[in-house]
Amino acid sequence: MVVAEPARPMSVTPAVVRQHLPRTRPGMTTDVSIGGTDFTVFVSADTDGRPVDVHIAHSKHGSFGRGMLEAFGELLTEALHYGMPLEEIVARFVNTRFEPQGWTDDSDIPFVTRPIDYLARFLALEFLPRHRCAALGVIATDAA
Repeated sequence: MVVAEPARPMSVTPAVVRQHLPRTRPGMTTDVSIGGTDFTVFVSADTDGRPVDVHIAHSKHGSFGRGMLEAFGELLTEALHYGMPLEEIVARFVNTRFEPQGWTDDSDIPFVTRPIDYLARFLALEFLPRHRCAALGVIATDAA
């Protein structure tokens, strides 16, 4: 008679806990024009100064691009709430390309390859040390 071995419990990844935010928190808003298209970036931070809410609004109401940017902002916010490191976010989205791209009116970030590239660079410059910005390709190494 063959006796089946008891099933081994599957390895379970520890649950990731969502960070709960205070009702009121500091934040910043910046307006930027990218290749002639206007955007507004909203960022709020937790009590430690880390970004926790990120949204980017496109000036063209009802457009596909606006909807995608809003969805990206919501997804990015959730990633930050669940502990995704900002450096990982910046590394994934800096220098990616699609329209609109071009010159900006932000002297710290004069050219971007898309609005998400701008957002990644903006977050890095606001929240990461200069040497990390240089390592991620956000600023020139000699500027660090």
